[in-house]
Amino acid sequence: MSGSSAASISSTTSKSSSYSSSVVYVPTAPLPPAKPNHDFTKKPNSMLKIFLWRWRMWFESTFVLSMLEPWEKIMIVTILLITSYFLTSAIVKHLPHHVTVMKRRGMYYLVGQEGDERLLWQLLGWTSSSANAGSSASTAAGLFEEL
Repeated sequence: MSGSSAASISSTTSKSSSYSSSVVYVPTAPLPPAKPNHDFTKKPNSMLKIFLWRWRMWFESTFVLSMLEPWEKIMIVTILLITSYFLTSAIVKHLPHHVTVMKRRGMYYLVGQEGDERLLWQLLGWTSSSANAGSSASTAAGLFEEL
């Protein structure tokens, strides 16, 4: 019996070794959601949500935000918003004054002196009806005397 029991032990060992390599784990509790969780990429149902979802997918794919972690997305979008705020405020606050300064410099280079725009209009022959209606012959003669 010792020979047969040794054979049965060796067959049991060979079965257990082949069995251990193909063991499938069956969890006893539900598994946590997979990471990264891409539930937000599913297309929503309502028209407004579809529009916002498409805009978000376009924005994330254009700026490659889909590959970033949430904190990196927040940092990039914050930097983008702050930069656009400063650029917009500079355009709104400083551009009108800068255009005025550049207009005066242009008048100086074109006419030779800072002064009234009507000088340039008359030199180029671009008199408008409002400029002609408000000006008299003596004003026009005075402008030409300055030249």
